[in-house]
Amino acid sequence: MKPQDRTHPPLASLRLPKLGPRGIVLLYLLPLAFVALGVYAYAQQRLHGDIVTDMRSVGQGGAAWGLYIMFDIFFVGLAATAIAVTTAAHLFRVRDLRPLSRIAEVLAVLSLVLAGMCVMADQGRPLVALWNLPHYARTMSPFFGSFTLIVGVGVAASLVMLYLGGRGDAAWCARSGGSARWAYRVWASGYRGNPRELRRHRRARFWLSLTLFPFIVVAYSTLGFVFGTQGGRPGWYGALRAPSMLVVAGISGVGVLLAVAALLDRHLEAKDVIPKSAFVRLGDVEIILISVFLYLLAAEALTQRYAGHAAELRVANAVVFGVYAPAFWAMIGTVLVALVMLGVQFLRRKPMPALAGWAGVLVNVAVVLRRYLVVVPAQTHGHYMDYPEGIYVPNWIEVCVVLGILSIGLLVFVSFMRWFPIIPLHAYYGRMRQEIEPEPRRRVLLRGSLTGLTFVVGLVLAAFGLAMSARFGTEPFLDPIVPFSPVIFIVGLVMTIYTAAVYVVAPPG
Repeated sequence: MKPQDRTHPPLASLRLPKLGPRGIVLLYLLPLAFVALGVYAYAQQRLHGDIVTDMRSVGQGGAAWGLYIMFDIFFVGLAATAIAVTTAAHLFRVRDLRPLSRIAEVLAVLSLVLAGMCVMADQGRPLVALWNLPHYARTMSPFFGSFTLIVGVGVAASLVMLYLGGRGDAAWCARSGGSARWAYRVWASGYRGNPRELRRHRRARFWLSLTLFPFIVVAYSTLGFVFGTQGGRPGWYGALRAPSMLVVAGISGVGVLLAVAALLDRHLEAKDVIPKSAFVRLGDVEIILISVFLYLLAAEALTQRYAGHAAELRVANAVVFGVYAPAFWAMIGTVLVALVMLGVQFLRRKPMPALAGWAGVLVNVAVVLRRYLVVVPAQTHGHYMDYPEGIYVPNWIEVCVVLGILSIGLLVFVSFMRWFPIIPLHAYYGRMRQEIEPEPRRRVLLRGSLTGLTFVVGLVLAAFGLAMSARFGTEPFLDPIVPFSPVIFIVGLVMTIYTAAVYVVAPPG
């Protein structure tokens, strides 16, 4: 496979370069120290109970959901946007974004894992939660959708996209030698790079991207419904909660991509490996998302002010003028500064990677503050009953645990960039202009049969698991007829997603 019109850079130049002493301290030693501190803090929480945190029962001056749930929502939103970006790059053939597709795929997988760690940190008895949630989950609860769709579709789809997108590069890495050659060969799984195989890759990723777009909206909306459908909780209940969460997730994900792309653009040895037009395109998308977010924020505030119950007004006043006002106005300030920075790039129509990267950092600061303002005030001030108002500020236990989780993500991401090209090599290849020889009929039939069988079995399992989780044919208050029906539903969803990998890989050739 030879490139056209341009020579691709050396393989090592698409990985994170060799780190100096400062890089080792910042990217390895410091995160390892935070991981150790997070393990110690979590050990204290498990030994002495959740009382060591500043979370308290709702109605007793505190919040039952705090920093852990805030970052769970943050990571899930980041994963949803990362999947959306990589699917858009293939579905709409946005060539400017294709060099960023692997960054998005790795972020999607990693973010969902970190989100699960945040949920487990929030559980008083995590092992019991891991047993009960898949055992007793009910389809009428938004938690069912967030658990099954995010775990089933999100993780499976992210892994399949990363696997398919990396096969060719893994084969290239295996040919380059090294001690990890066996791992590259496993990932490549017989990749040859012939025109037939490349065509199957394009087809599989196109149809997988087309399928995932509605799933992304549905999966992440269910997380918004967890809050928005709670009619007895002022500050949460409302029709705008799900779309607002989707928009904020988009702001966060695009901001992270801008920040990471700006860093790579500066530090990778292969210069101009990321098209400068990608910064303009992502910056324009970020401007639109920020504008929509500000509109939804204003619409929500006006609705609460003009027609809200007294309890709704109490939450709104606490956020805008009360104890949470510093966080609210800091959020507004950082969003507006980022909007101005991206506006400068937009008006000049000139790529400004450093400016866009800093704007990406600022919007994520604003997103974390937004998550805080969504999760906490409704618990401390959103009471219909005569409960005392409270306040919640994370203590050192919670902060250290979250820093430890973030540091794990950083270590994994940096290690991946050192081990594998973070920019896809195919971004440097011209389109293959070779004639595609017809595939033997026997091989076509075998591939079609394996693909169809995998899809049908997955569909049947998903339908069966959904019916059993819904207590079909029984009273809704009874346990599922088949234990762990949600797990069967997830397995079915995963099999349907993995159909794309079966179509590409089996049989090889």
